[in-house]
Amino acid sequence: MSKENKIERERHVLIVDDDRDDLAMAGEAFRALSEDRWEVHTAVDAAEALAVLRAGKIALLVLAVNTPVLDVALLLGSFGQTPASFKKVVVAHPATDEIRAASLAAGADLFFEKPVSPEGLKSVFDRLCELLDWKNAQGFQGVLRSVGLPDLVQMECLGGNSSVLELFHEQPLGRIYIDRGQIVHAVCGEISGERAFQKLFTITGGTFELREFEVPSEHTINRTWEFLLSEALRHREQLAQRAKSGENFSANAKTVSGEPSGQTAEMLICSGAGEVHYNWQCPAVADRVTLLQAVAQRAEKLIPDLQLGRLDRVEIQLADGRAILQPRADRLVFVRVAAKP
Repeated sequence: MSKENKIERERHVLIVDDDRDDLAMAGEAFRALSEDRWEVHTAVDAAEALAVLRAGKIALLVLAVNTPVLDVALLLGSFGQTPASFKKVVVAHPATDEIRAASLAAGADLFFEKPVSPEGLKSVFDRLCELLDWKNAQGFQGVLRSVGLPDLVQMECLGGNSSVLELFHEQPLGRIYIDRGQIVHAVCGEISGERAFQKLFTITGGTFELREFEVPSEHTINRTWEFLLSEALRHREQLAQRAKSGENFSANAKTVSGEPSGQTAEMLICSGAGEVHYNWQCPAVADRVTLLQAVAQRAEKLIPDLQLGRLDRVEIQLADGRAILQPRADRLVFVRVAAKP
């Protein structure tokens, strides 16, 4: 592909949203922010989107989902069948951990909360530009106000890169070590491991530098980067909510590194026939599939009889947390959330 054609292709962006007002607003905003350097295409459903994608010009797909987690993997999977390669970004409202996990597992390059203001659209636009132009280079620097730390971590891990992300706020704060797309170590002051990773995510400003990978003195992290990112974002949101509600707390090492009240312990997504599409830390896959199928079959019989609409989910209280089951015609989801000890 020539340089001229490559530049031309990078101007083609497709936005998919079944909310026509939001779709029009995002299209106009991206055209204006790009100073008409982006050729913005829009679609209100998967059929329209596939027709545009098959033309082979799209470099970036922005998918807005207002649907349950079950539909996200199906949509991204259908878009992935097109011949050309392109970046995929999911924006969702509400932006739940389940939708985030399903989006990333299905191949999304980035995941955002759906913007609802001009300022929010500008922030997303800046991050999309970073995604299109992203290069893993020694000494790459930036400002955390314009490039979010979650986006940096996602892009490095999804790219299978090896690097050291160093964070500053007037002085060095800490480092995140990424080895071939997996986070293996984090340090923040005297704290290391997952607690340090969480604490670094409370930074709202400052700068970063992406350095060439060096082997850390120890490996303190063994969980998947998707889980780490989800938990760090959840913890940051909890701190923000406490501050907003006026609770008295200080962001010292004890508070910042504290464990959340609950965390996702396992997740399974399968078809109605029992074919597993996504499995994360599920110790008894067959049992979970059987339970999901039983709930789905019972829901089909129960809800139409009572004429109460569609069953959205079933929540089961467990001795050490709770389980959430979502039965749908094409996808079944099981999520177990463990309570804080």
